[in-house]
Amino acid sequence: MKGTGTVKTIQGDYIEVVAPKESECKSCALQDSCSNNSLKEGQTIFVNNTIGAKVGDYVEFEFRTEDINRGLFIVYGIPLIFIIVGTIIGSILENIYKIKILNLKDFTTFFIAMIFLAIGIVVVKFLDAKEKPKSQTTRIISRTFLEEIPQNKSHIL
Repeated sequence: MKGTGTVKTIQGDYIEVVAPKESECKSCALQDSCSNNSLKEGQTIFVNNTIGAKVGDYVEFEFRTEDINRGLFIVYGIPLIFIIVGTIIGSILENIYKIKILNLKDFTTFFIAMIFLAIGIVVVKFLDAKEKPKSQTTRIISRTFLEEIPQNKSHIL
C-alpha cells in the first residue's frame, strides 16, 4: 500500500510524515461510512527515511499489507484475546469455585474480564513502544526550498 505526505520532522533514520486523510482512506472499504474526526488534519506516520528526505518535502511512502495486518492484530486482537481469557477465568471462578464479588450474578466474570482487558491494553502499549516502523520512503514527489528574502529591497529596483 502506498501513501503520500509532508515531512514534519526528522528523528534519526526516521521521518515523521503527515499524510492527508485522503491518502490513507483511498483503499479503505469503509471510507464512505467512516466519521473518524481525529484524521481531519491527517495521520502522523513514522517512516524509514531511505531517500534522504528533508523537512517540508512531499514524499511517497510504502508499507506492506502484512505490516498493516500485524498492527491490526496487535491493536484489536490482543485485547480481544485477553478479554476472552478473562471471561473464561472469571466464569470458572464464579461457577465452579463459587467466588462472587458483591454477590451479583456474573459480576465476578465481568470484573475479571475487565482486569484482563486492562492487562491486554498494557501489553499493546508495550508492543507499540517497542515496535520500529517498517514502512519506507520510495521517492520525493516535490521539495520545498526556503530561500531568504532580502531585507533591503532597494537593490531589486
